[in-house]
Amino acid sequence: MTIGNGFRRICVLGVVSLGGLLAACSSNPFEEQPVPVCPSAYLPKDTAKMVQFNGAGKDLTDVVVEAEFTGYLGDCGYDLDEKTLDVIISPIITAELGPAAQSRVAALKYFVALRDPNGNFVQKSVFDVTMPFAENLNMARFRDEQVTLSVPLDDVWTGPNYEIYLGFQLSADQLEYNRRFGLE
Repeated sequence: MTIGNGFRRICVLGVVSLGGLLAACSSNPFEEQPVPVCPSAYLPKDTAKMVQFNGAGKDLTDVVVEAEFTGYLGDCGYDLDEKTLDVIISPIITAELGPAAQSRVAALKYFVALRDPNGNFVQKSVFDVTMPFAENLNMARFRDEQVTLSVPLDDVWTGPNYEIYLGFQLSADQLEYNRRFGLE
């Protein structure tokens, strides 16, 4: 049985034998059963922004594109029978073309990662984004398609103890730039 967060499982009543006894999953057949909450999601400051340079230098005239996460839409669901957690997330990115841009399209990469309660990253996926810019605008906003991560759980009640991380897939130079110039 798959249950989305925000929905509650209601026990199904059945008629048993001649006495009309009700069989249900609790003493009160109309009682709502709890569902685990979604894991917390994080946008680490040092990977929430990205600056691409043209390679000639690292001043403002060398900027091809600057981008940042301005949010995300997300939800999760639990399959209680299969004991899995499905995390669904759709990032929202805002970008601005810089003076060194040679194209009206920016190519970006971002990641979505899932960390277990022990602090180990159990899944990480990297996604490519192609952001087109209108001819008369140097700014664009983009919401990517939904990304789904699915993780088997020994106990669905550990699901809320997982953490979701979202950020740009940066090179070592880009990460160091963010940390050095306070883009974190």
